[in-house]
Formats: sequence, structure tokens, C-alpha cells
Amino acid sequence: MIGVPRSYRPRSLRSFTRTSTRIEQIPQAVTLIPRALIEDQAMTGLGDLVRYVPGVTMAQGEGHRDAPVLRGNLTTADFFVDGIRDDLQYLRDLYNVERVDVIQGPAALTLGRGTGGGAFNRVMKTADGQRVRSLDLVRDSYGQGRIAGDLGYAIDERVSVRVNAVSEESGTFRDGMTISRRGFAPAIGITLGATTRFEFSGELFRDDRVVDRGVPSLDGRPWRGSATTYFGNPDWSRSAIDVATGRAELTHQIRAGVALRSVLSYGHYGKVYDNVFAGGAVSSQGTVAIAAYNSATDRTNLLAQADLVWEPTIAGQRHTILFGIEGGRQQSENRRINTSGGTFSLEDRGRSFVPDFTRAPAIDNANDLDLLAFVAQDQVQLTERLTALAGLRWLRYALAFDDRRADVQDFGRTDAMLSPRIGLVWAPRPTLSLYGGWTTSALPQSGEQFNTLDLTRAGLEPERFENLEVGARWQATRGLLVSGALYRLDRTNTSAPGAVPGTVVLTGAQRAEGLELSAQGEVTARWRMIGALALQDARITATTSAAPAGRRASLVPRTSMSLWNRVLLSPRVSAALGIVHQGEQYASITNAVTLPAYARLDGGLFLTLTESLRVQLNAENLTGTRYWFTAHNDNNLSPGAPTLLRTSLTLRF
Repeated sequence: MIGVPRSYRPRSLRSFTRTSTRIEQIPQAVTLIPRALIEDQAMTGLGDLVRYVPGVTMAQGEGHRDAPVLRGNLTTADFFVDGIRDDLQYLRDLYNVERVDVIQGPAALTLGRGTGGGAFNRVMKTADGQRVRSLDLVRDSYGQGRIAGDLGYAIDERVSVRVNAVSEESGTFRDGMTISRRGFAPAIGITLGATTRFEFSGELFRDDRVVDRGVPSLDGRPWRGSATTYFGNPDWSRSAIDVATGRAELTHQIRAGVALRSVLSYGHYGKVYDNVFAGGAVSSQGTVAIAAYNSATDRTNLLAQADLVWEPTIAGQRHTILFGIEGGRQQSENRRINTSGGTFSLEDRGRSFVPDFTRAPAIDNANDLDLLAFVAQDQVQLTERLTALAGLRWLRYALAFDDRRADVQDFGRTDAMLSPRIGLVWAPRPTLSLYGGWTTSALPQSGEQFNTLDLTRAGLEPERFENLEVGARWQATRGLLVSGALYRLDRTNTSAPGAVPGTVVLTGAQRAEGLELSAQGEVTARWRMIGALALQDARITATTSAAPAGRRASLVPRTSMSLWNRVLLSPRVSAALGIVHQGEQYASITNAVTLPAYARLDGGLFLTLTESLRVQLNAENLTGTRYWFTAHNDNNLSPGAPTLLRTSLTLRF
């Protein structure tokens, strides 16, 4: 029913341990963004919600992919759907999402390779038998038009269905920008007797948009012309992706304390994009270099996972023991064509430039990645107040790489990687828990998109990530959880120039250190809030192929903060006020261009007209602050929108 407060405070998650575990028992920082906050802020993508995750920013991703920076490490592949990898580069929507779990720090034990800085896991809406009838209509002051529906019901006591759908045709405050999205996500749940349940879910999703790579720099800062100005040719800057996925899950209670869960997932992704963009800074003569390229990727994932969970009591201690096995194949084709650009006046900015994409490809390859992993984990209640978690993943990662360009050698590589995790949680009081944790992860040198393997990389061991962390969680009120974490994350085995020109050695390293604080939930029955604060530093500690020692990692502000409060003023009226702040940050590892610090004020007003109808007004950047919030490199800098008003109409029937 509309008007009934929904909690900002999730209580448990599966993505960290693959068992249902209370947040207070997790020995690492996690932030869970619930559906209630997604709806209250009319969020549509991961770039919206990272504002409320301490220490996480979202890189520009060239305007066509999610690219979060977690503890100083950028990723375009560490995304999951209910624990299964979803790693092609694209911009994900939230229309069919119940919650997003953000794990801060390595998560290889349960999620697999990479995840060096952390991971995003989308928890999807399920056919749980609840009656759901909703329709959301959204318009904003810059041309967003969006409609989303959610329909769910129980056919009988055994079978439930649910369907989510979205359609969007939007503009933005940036000249020439258009966004077109379609999504359809059905789900069915079938109870097969007293101890067995089968669930199937799928999604068809398409995103077609103009690629926006922002503005160039001038004298080490963002160019200060109009924030609406588009650099490049929007007619030759388009991205289109088609996603088709299906997932089958079977859970079976073998006997009391023993359960089996198995998942089979299929996904096909087809993406193509062109972009024409600023390839250099604005010159003193008032000109700008324009560059362009075309890229296409096709990927098919077939992934399987099975977990046996046993909950015995041994020598008076309660255990939750997990044995898991995973296997799968990922097949990809990648192609890229580069073309020469040119220099244009600021008046033209490359809008007249037409690229030549008939050239021979700079990248043209196909690869097969075969995966096999075993996982063992034990969560044990050592005493009434002390619990421990220990686990180990063994992963075999076999990549066969076919370079289709003429006279280029093919390579393959197989890595066997171990990823352990150890943690302790002590609860001196029922409302307070203290923890310490150590975990590692590894990433093969073929890269997170496993699309680069040559003579040099084929002989290199994987990169390593090691995270040491201590933290605390305090239940300040019945509904409010306050969390804090101190961490040190080291990235080693990074490639660096060898003593002999043209050679590579694995002596590069990066270290990120920081403090992350958050508060989330209900302060009182009328007041709910979420807040985040991060103090962090990430820098190169040993020279890498990208930068010398001492350089700071890009898009890692020393300070960042956010706060959102929603207050119930009357049974039918609520108001919200929020602030988002980021300190200065470098646009790239060159440390040559700085994005200035900024603070943005947001608000919301929620009117319940009837039991089934609500009107919502969101305002972003109430004071019209001028700011640049992210980047792809030194000359692709994204300006923030001027004051934006968004109206949402929600119907429950």
C-alpha cells in the first residue's frame, strides 16, 4: 500500500557468503541499497546509487558502461546477478531489482576472479507469491520519459509468476543526447513438494543511446564553456546493446540442516558502438583535437553453480559449512577499428567530422574461457559472542585466444588461483559487533574482459589483491545501523617496464588506505536516512606500466560524503533533503587534470493522494552548482546537470 514506510535497512545478504547471513556477522564492509531508496530517489542505474556507498565513485565509462572505482580500483567486469557473473560492459537498469549489494574489498571466495576492489550484486525481484500491481510514470525537466510496470501474483498455492517491464525515451541536459531503453523480465516460482522449489527468471534488455564523453580540459581543469556543449559528432557516437539471459535455480532441503542449491545461467550479449570525442585539451588557439573509433563485442556465457550447505553442531559449536562447485564457458568475439581524427575550432568541436570505419581492424579476436572452481567455507559460532569465518576458493582459468589479424600469433594460458578469506566477529553487546578480516583475490593478465593476450602477457602470473580490514557495526536504534571500516588494500604483480627495453616485469604495486563510515535505516518511526563518509588515499607505490611511484589513483577523492533524510510530515506527506559532496580528484593516473571539489543539494516531496496513488517530486542540484563529477581520461570530463526536476506518478492497483 502506498504511504506505508518501507525500510532503508536490509538485515541480511547471501552475496558475501552464499548463505543467508546477518550484516552484523560479515567481517568486511558491505553496503546494501534497498528498493525503498531506489524508488525514493527515482534511481535508474548504478551510477545513481554509488553516491550512497562510502568510498565508491563511478567513472565515465566512455558514456556506455558501468565503471565503478572501489577502493582505488576501477572495474568494468565485477557485476553479478544473484551471485552469477554479468560481466559484459554496459549500463545496467534497476527496473527489476529488489536490492543492490555492494561489497567493498575483494570478494573472490564467493564471486570468483577479479573483484579486487569489490563487487556489485543485483538482487532481482522474484516470483514469491506476493500480490504486486504497480505502474510508474516518470518525466523530468530535461526530457526523460519512462514507464515501468511490476505485476506479480500466485496462480495457486504452488505456482507464482512475476513480470517486470520498462520503456524509456529520454533526453538529457547535454546537446544531442538521446536514450532509448526497453526491458522485459519474467519470473516463475514452483514449489515441488515440501522440500523442493524451482525458480526460473529471464530478461530481454536493449539500450540504445548517444555516447556522451563530456568536455575536454583547459590548463589542468575542465573546460568552463557551457555545460550543455557536446564535443564530437553525436550522429557518429552511438552505442547499442542487446542482452538476453535465462536462469534456472533449484533448491532442495535434503534433511534438517542439509540443503542443496544449484543454478544454471545462460546469457548472450551483443554490443556495438561508435564514438567521436575530444582527443586532447583545448589549445591556446581555441582548437580541440577530435578522435574516433568503432568497437563491437559478442559474448555468450554458460555458467553453473552448486552449493551444499550443512549446519551441524560439532563439540558444542554451531557451524554453517558450505561446499561449492562452479563451472562454465565464456565465448567472446572482439573487434575494434581506429581512425584518424583532426583538429577543429571550438565552434565546430568535431560536429562536422565523419569517421572512416572501413580500415583494417586494430583488434580482431575470438576467445574461449573455461572455468572450474571449488569453494569451501565454514562459519562457526566459537562462543556466544565470537564467530569466525574461514574459506578457500580454487579456480582453474583456461583461456584460448585466437587473434584473427594476419600474421599475428595465437596464444593461450591456464592459471590456477587460490583465494582465501579469514574473519572474526566479536559482539561484546547485542547491539555492537567488532570485526577483523583478511582476504585476497587474483586477476589474470589477460584483463578483466579477457580480451588481451600476447607474447608478453601469456607468460605473466596473475595480479594479486590483499585486503586487511577492521571495523564495527552499531545498532544505534532498533532500525538504524551505523558502520565503520578501516582498510588497507594492496595490488601487486602489476606489470612494469623491465630493465631491458621492451620487456615487462611484475614489480608494480598500488596501495589504497581509508576510513569508511555509513549510517542506514530508521532513526524514528517517521525519519529514515542513509549517509556515507569516506577518507581515503590510493597511490602507486612501485612503478607500473601506467605510472611512476607516487602518482595518485584517478577518481579517488580524499574526502567524500553523502546524506539523505526522508521525514514523514503527516500520514500523506513526506519530505526529503540530501547532500552529495566529493573532494578534488584526478581525472586520470597522469595526475595532470583535476576535477574540482563540489557539493550538491537534493530534495524530494512525496504526496499520497489515495491508498493506490502517489505523486513524487525529486529535485537534484537545488542551488544550481556547477560541477564535474567524473571522467574517462584527462579530456573526457563529465559535467553535472544544472537544477533538475523530476516528477513520478506511482499507481498501485
